[in-house]
Amino acid sequence: MQFLEYPYVIITILAMCFVFVGVVGAYFTIKSVKTANGTVEKSFCGIGKIENSFEKAGSMRKERCLVYISVSLDSTQRLYSEAKSVKILENIRKTVFSHFCVNINGEISLYGKNNFVALSNCGTDKITVCINKCYEEINKIFVSYEAVNIAHVNFGVYCTCATDVVFKTALERAKQACTIAENEETLYCQWDSSNGKDFERKIKIENNIQNEIENNRFFLEYQPILDAKTNKIVGAEVLSRLNSLADGILTPRTFLSAVNNVGLNEKFDYYIFEKNCKWIANDKENRTNYLYAINFSRTTLCSERFTETIVEIIEKYELDYSCVAIEILEDKNLTKDERGILTENLIKLKGKGIKVLLDDFGHGYTSFGDLTEFNISVVKIDKSITQNAITEAGFVILKNIIRTAHDLGFKTLCEGIETQQHKETAIEAGCDMFQGYYLYRPMPVAQLEDLIKDN
Repeated sequence: MQFLEYPYVIITILAMCFVFVGVVGAYFTIKSVKTANGTVEKSFCGIGKIENSFEKAGSMRKERCLVYISVSLDSTQRLYSEAKSVKILENIRKTVFSHFCVNINGEISLYGKNNFVALSNCGTDKITVCINKCYEEINKIFVSYEAVNIAHVNFGVYCTCATDVVFKTALERAKQACTIAENEETLYCQWDSSNGKDFERKIKIENNIQNEIENNRFFLEYQPILDAKTNKIVGAEVLSRLNSLADGILTPRTFLSAVNNVGLNEKFDYYIFEKNCKWIANDKENRTNYLYAINFSRTTLCSERFTETIVEIIEKYELDYSCVAIEILEDKNLTKDERGILTENLIKLKGKGIKVLLDDFGHGYTSFGDLTEFNISVVKIDKSITQNAITEAGFVILKNIIRTAHDLGFKTLCEGIETQQHKETAIEAGCDMFQGYYLYRPMPVAQLEDLIKDN
């Protein structure tokens, strides 16, 4: 044992012992975590078991609730890391298992990567309570991981009311209800025949929207814009309508979400713009004396080739740039990069003499920041502000918005003029132009042509 007399030998042996103990400890720690996670995974049954339980319920099936739970962590993963989103999902799995399996004696299955399907004998009231309690706990998870408003969870509920509903149908309806909840930005939705039919109609429109554009099923209507001082028509807002073979005449409220959901914003916007330019070109002598404003999605406006495409269409029909205007819709918030592209596109448009209108100011994503950042020509003030101006406080707000716009060098247009009082208030507040149902409703092309002749 003479080698132990050397201190460095003793130190080396002790160091090796510490390393060995550390490696062994780390191994068992990792193993215990994996075992715990595996336990959570194994606690869930397969989707086949839930289907079997549902189908075997027989006459009791009409008292069962199927819940589809969707978790969205895409933004969390992009903003933070995949590891963080995995941890959040692990905690959510434990939570939904606890609430939908243990607490109400139900069954729950993993369904894909981030989704769950739960089955219970609870009625609607009890399931609603369960959903709210589950979400309260999930929200605490989002708070702890700083993922509030970044991560999302939605619940779709289908409570069977008949014994002849098969599992496949019940699951599809629960998924539909969950999608409705996502679209309406609510926590949960319960499927019924009414919202189910609306959802199926919406999906049908989405599936057909490409063909509707290619078959030229859209047509234009125009709502005149009047000068506030002269009461004369100075232009019109261009509005699209869909003449659907299946559903008849549809307004943008019905089909624009379909255009957006299937990613056809750019194609649709350019299609409507060219349709209007073609109409103007058919009678340049009379029609080019007015301004025609067309709505564009912010998605389209942020395209790198937006300005070039608009210019190409205008020059194709040999039109004066001054007779067309671009309206910036308030349909989405923008990232810093998108705002940069949009700002550059607007500068190019203004350089060509094309007017730019900021639509629905005071509503949605529009703000005073847009006035200072975007190179616009006209501020269209949202109808909610115009109509509220009949009150003392509302009038002060409208007047200050108009004054701010004028100080920045912009014209103003008040939307939503639906009574004589709205009109008088807008004039008193100092607006330059207005439009609304009290003045003119959206009208067919032929009616606008008659007004132009009389004007």
